[in-house]
Amino acid sequence: MGEKLQKRLGKQIDSTEGSLIKSLFQLSWPIILSNLMQMTYNIVDTIWVGRVGAKSVAAISLSFPIVFVLLSLGIGFTIAGTTLVAQYTGANEKEKVNHVVGQIFSFVLSIALFCSIIGIIFTPNFLKWMGASKQVLPLAVNYMRILFFGMSFMFVFFIFSALLRGNGNSITPMKLMFVSTLINLVLDPFLIFGISFFPELGVSGAAVATVFSRAIVALLSIYFLWKGTYGLNLKWKHLKFDFKLIKEIINLGAPAAIEQSTRGLGMTAMMSIVAHFGTMTVAAFGICTRVLSLVIMPSRGFSTATTTMVGQNLGANKINRAEKSAYLSTGLNFILLSTLGVAFFTVPQLIIKIFNNNPEVVKIGSSFMQINGLFFGFMGVLIVINGGFRGAGNTLSAMFFSIFSLWIIRIPLANILSKVFGWGATGIWWSFVVSNVAGSLTAILWFKRGHWKKNIINKEEKTVKPYK
Repeated sequence: MGEKLQKRLGKQIDSTEGSLIKSLFQLSWPIILSNLMQMTYNIVDTIWVGRVGAKSVAAISLSFPIVFVLLSLGIGFTIAGTTLVAQYTGANEKEKVNHVVGQIFSFVLSIALFCSIIGIIFTPNFLKWMGASKQVLPLAVNYMRILFFGMSFMFVFFIFSALLRGNGNSITPMKLMFVSTLINLVLDPFLIFGISFFPELGVSGAAVATVFSRAIVALLSIYFLWKGTYGLNLKWKHLKFDFKLIKEIINLGAPAAIEQSTRGLGMTAMMSIVAHFGTMTVAAFGICTRVLSLVIMPSRGFSTATTTMVGQNLGANKINRAEKSAYLSTGLNFILLSTLGVAFFTVPQLIIKIFNNNPEVVKIGSSFMQINGLFFGFMGVLIVINGGFRGAGNTLSAMFFSIFSLWIIRIPLANILSKVFGWGATGIWWSFVVSNVAGSLTAILWFKRGHWKKNIINKEEKTVKPYK
């Protein structure tokens, strides 16, 4: 029964042998589809809640940045799980893989429980700091507290997905994500509007649907880990804290958590700069950022696949193959995004009109697309090469180049070009180009130096030492 279920849901990809291109696509396409489903998840919630009223939409909008920052902690440490599992899988250290699974599970779930308690207690304070109005505050408090109550379920699925991807299986997380998305899609209208025997919960119904759909896949994830269905076998003995390994998890995961958090804060800072130039510019920028989130979706998939491939090959002591996999993934992604960029450069008005046909919004948004379109490839380079750093355990470098690109170049330059030089919104658009090109080129040059090649498993200590 277990083998049949494993065959239906997914299989492990060993990137240490055979075609690198084949491994890359086998690992990346399920991740891309998973990200697309996650976006669908958020869009469906917004659509249904939007029918309740503007206050409900505002409640979700205010809640997202706070929830995202706390979720970033878990996401960062699960990246450490991907790296460690990938390297030990490549080294064929099965018992060590299972030990890492248990430690990641115990540690990250502890963080989830801590975040849940903090979130439930301080939700009203967080929302007041965000500027929630008296009309929106009660709705947002109820919505957030339900999400915080179910945060452990979200973290369990993050853990499971990260561990399996490190082991070379990205199909199973994709299929479970589909199950979760489908459950949420069906439950949303019933719980929000009180259809049939369901209670009418309004915006809280969207939160309940999210938690329930995540809980289902979380329980399935625990079942699969406990049964060892996919080569990862979680047992009670693996859950006891190994503080030496947890220290390594923190060393690897903390930079990734910081990187995730600063990215969300950076977008908030960019929006505050854009807001100086009026409602139409804000609307155009909002549309363009949504378009960019779709454009870079392949890059996210390639990046996670690169983390797995570099980790597995370093674990197997195939350093040249690890390096080749990173360059191959980066090069293919550059070609793909550059091709998309040419299309966006050619017909920007058609892209913007899909979202809004206001002539001024179309004009402003089209200028963003034409300025940035021909440089889309560089945006993808930084995302993918950072995946290579993470696979080697060099999460500090990935964090640095993300912060360097966003906070050191883009945000200050956007201020200078738009306000000091008087370029207006055009200056903001050019700050994207400069930061993407500078960030990707410096990251590639640093990668070529080869410091990351030191991040292989120490055979004597059986642990991973992140490069400093």
